Amino acid sequence: MNKKSYSIISTVSAEQMKEAINRSGYLLEQRVEQTLGKRGYYVETNPVFPDSDTGKSREFDIRALSATRIYKGGYNYVFPTLICECENNVQPIAFFVKESPISFLHHYDVKVSGIPVKIWQKDGYVSFSDFTGMKEFHHYCKGRVATQYCTFQLKKDKSSWVALHDEEHHNTFNSLIKALDYEIGKHFDGWSPPSKLDEESVNIQIYYPLVISQGELFTAELKHKALDLSKAKHVQFRKELFSARISEVETYQVDVISEGYLTTYLKMVESEMERIKKILQRKKNQVRASIEKIVEEAGKKRKKIKSYREYLEF
Repeated sequence: MNKKSYSIISTVSAEQMKEAINRSGYLLEQRVEQTLGKRGYYVETNPVFPDSDTGKSREFDIRALSATRIYKGGYNYVFPTLICECENNVQPIAFFVKESPISFLHHYDVKVSGIPVKIWQKDGYVSFSDFTGMKEFHHYCKGRVATQYCTFQLKKDKSSWVALHDEEHHNTFNSLIKALDYEIGKHFDGWSPPSKLDEESVNIQIYYPLVISQGELFTAELKHKALDLSKAKHVQFRKELFSARISEVETYQVDVISEGYLTTYLKMVESEMERIKKILQRKKNQVRASIEKIVEEAGKKRKKIKSYREYLEF
């Protein structure tokens, strides 16, 4: 093959460029960014984080924050924070769903950071999720959940399709959780006690780890010894990972949604923020008392430690 013919073959055309971009996830990320922006989110694309296993710098697709103001005076906010991966899955993903007998406990898997994410009561601190009664309204406590999934691949001889646990999707979930843990730690570690008790405001981030799929999603469920396969717009996927930080297994709940469901999903998040806002307003005295107690406890160790996370976290 001469140099001229090789050059012609190896140069991509504009039409081929469009086809390649459409097959990729780049446009999906841009569409998601636009949708989030229209609903008032501050959006960052491709933020970096250090891989907790390798220490290498990695990226996730989107970090998006909105703000719900709690009290009129001061800087008192709850920030719903979306940690997103956008998945351009060519083949459908099927999630094996079932009812959870302990769904009322899933509110403990809502990840939060900031102050106050623990509330002081007579006998000690309670979690933010208990204090706000999330088990009554948070979507983690409703509906079926999945702990396993599969996608599909054609055999090499093209004789049939194989259901398999794809490495790419496995990496997507693991990367998302690592990014989530990093964001939580960064928020906690960035706090230090104010010089005066009354200078500290409500500053809470509530995290929504989210995978947005361009391709089809399905739920798979065994009913009367037969497989029921149904198209889905939203699946709740639960994943357990060992946490070296706390030396035990930690459970994460990840929302997996179709691209077309994003606006509906954001309305659900906004509804949950409104419920939390009303509860924090109604129990303002307890919230303020808890902030003061946390600041006082942490203030006693001022300048002696690098991170005050142990004083902030439940």
